[in-house]
Amino acid sequence: MATDFKFIPVIDVSPLLEKWDHPNIAQDEGVAQVVKQLDQACRDAGFFYVKGHGIPVSLMKEIKNIAREYFHQPYEEKIEIKLSAETGYRGYQRIGENITKGKPDIHEAIDCYREVKHGMYGGLGDVMQGSNIWPTNPPNFKQLMEEYIDRCTDLSRKIMRGIALALGGSADEMEGDIGGDPFWVLRIIGYPAASISNGHDKAHDDVGCGAHTDYGLLTLVNQDDDIVALQVRNKSGEWISAPPIPGTFVCNIGDMLKILSNGIYESTLHRVINNSPKYRVCVAYFYEPNFDAAVEPLDVCLQKTGGTKNFEGAVYGKHLEQKANNDEEHAAILVLFWRNGIIQMWPKMKVLAQVVRQLDQACRHAGFFYVKGHGIPISLMEEIKSVTREYFHQPYEEKIKIKLSAATGYRGYQRFRENITKGIPDMQEAIDFYREVKHGMYGDLGEVMQGSNTWPSNPSKFKELMEHYIDLCTDVSRKIMRGIGLALGGSADEMEGEIAGDPFWVLRTIGYPASSILDEYDKADNVVGCGEHTDYGLLTLLNQDDDIVALQVRNKSGEWISAPPVPGTFVCNIGDMLKILSNGIYESTLHRVINNTPRYRVCVAYFYEPNFDATVEPLDVCSQKTGGTKSFEGAVYGKHLVSKVINNFVM
Repeated sequence: MATDFKFIPVIDVSPLLEKWDHPNIAQDEGVAQVVKQLDQACRDAGFFYVKGHGIPVSLMKEIKNIAREYFHQPYEEKIEIKLSAETGYRGYQRIGENITKGKPDIHEAIDCYREVKHGMYGGLGDVMQGSNIWPTNPPNFKQLMEEYIDRCTDLSRKIMRGIALALGGSADEMEGDIGGDPFWVLRIIGYPAASISNGHDKAHDDVGCGAHTDYGLLTLVNQDDDIVALQVRNKSGEWISAPPIPGTFVCNIGDMLKILSNGIYESTLHRVINNSPKYRVCVAYFYEPNFDAAVEPLDVCLQKTGGTKNFEGAVYGKHLEQKANNDEEHAAILVLFWRNGIIQMWPKMKVLAQVVRQLDQACRHAGFFYVKGHGIPISLMEEIKSVTREYFHQPYEEKIKIKLSAATGYRGYQRFRENITKGIPDMQEAIDFYREVKHGMYGDLGEVMQGSNTWPSNPSKFKELMEHYIDLCTDVSRKIMRGIGLALGGSADEMEGEIAGDPFWVLRTIGYPASSILDEYDKADNVVGCGEHTDYGLLTLLNQDDDIVALQVRNKSGEWISAPPVPGTFVCNIGDMLKILSNGIYESTLHRVINNTPRYRVCVAYFYEPNFDATVEPLDVCSQKTGGTKSFEGAVYGKHLVSKVINNFVM
């Protein structure tokens, strides 16, 4: 009978490796001892250390060193082998792109799979079709990894023969149609140091990889020798650390072996929390069944468990493809994003309804989503951030030439702590730009915001770039709002005309200082960048630095969820005016910025607003959907904006 565990056992498999193909392997005394240990470990823990495995320790170290060398390259180098559906889900993922149970993981990785040729498994293999894409730097990366994969495959096959004996079958019980032509996966992973993770990640133990089980038969983890980060959950629900033991692999069983054993062996939940001040590398090799294997409980295991199948059969390749698809397309981060947080703005009518559904779900569940396929050149998005950074890195005397004041219509530069959120100064500097308001344009309503933007003379191309960018953001926002009009059950132009036929806009370019310059007050109170708030208008497009996780969004449970950068996308969120128009069907969600990294962070926020003089009240179509009662009084947008602006700045 299985017992609970407080530590993970160590098994010397060398006797098994010496006799792995011997015809009388089961009768060997040394093998029998290993088999007994494997059986106990798989029943009690689902995890064990493997020593005496025959893979040179020097190779294990070299594999981690070369992985670290790759990850320490500039992002532009790493992205040359970017993972996508087109690569058969092979390649590099940046921090936050892998999803575990609906939450982004704070790690970067390269995923490699055994080659799948066209038609190799019929339609089953289409999703995973392709060969691995290897980095050119370090130059010996491919050669070393391929040698390592061959050795891990050989070792795993031999351990599986021991596990087959442990289950009461023959040594080759899981060869043939089950694992005679095994698939494999190699995942090379880098976990950032705790010093660059934000307060949310630390508080919720969610730094590296969320709790999960593995898909296949057997996993071999080669982890850094000096960092304790891997944790395994025992049957009592306690998280038990799996500290590194130099020269060993941490080995665990996966979902497919759980099925084969009819539940005699359990695929155990585990997670990674790197709370150390050092970057952590591990290389995980996954030994899987044949890609097209129909995996179901073994007869020998059925006999041991009363003759009833506790699991339906599963085709391994289908199981794997479903997981790969989920990570790329369907992983609903229920607390924050919809369909992996990314909405593709497809131009073709045949998928318009799909985009509208995605927008509706994102606005209902999160109020936040990523937008890709938006048509704004990535090169321009990068240039906008670069020119903003160039401006902020000038001496204060240069920046103050366009100082914000009431006389400028609240346009211009604010230094650190001059912006106020809910009564607390924000640790940011910024420039605010608004659509021009001419004298008398909106009567008394427009007097406070009257004026034109004051542009810096340095950098010299700042004004030209920003004005072009504003035009493009206005166009994209208007089109997204047409989709949201449809999502609410109205027409595409539901929010044109008197609501937003002549939309106001705001552009805010923001710089957040590195955490190393902050005083203890700022760190302690988590108001480093910008305090929690909702946005005023209809829609916000946020263009943030690609390599800093700082934006956080609060879900309905009150948890703060990180919104890590996804290169080439905007983070989009809805504002107070859209909440009113929808009669509360859509929520303007609280968010904040905490830059706990040692680097200066830039973001550029574009706000798409109603007409300045629009009276915003619930749409008829939304009132009908919510029982016929208007949940909000009408609000004049310009009046709402002015009240916010005059209370937001220290003059």
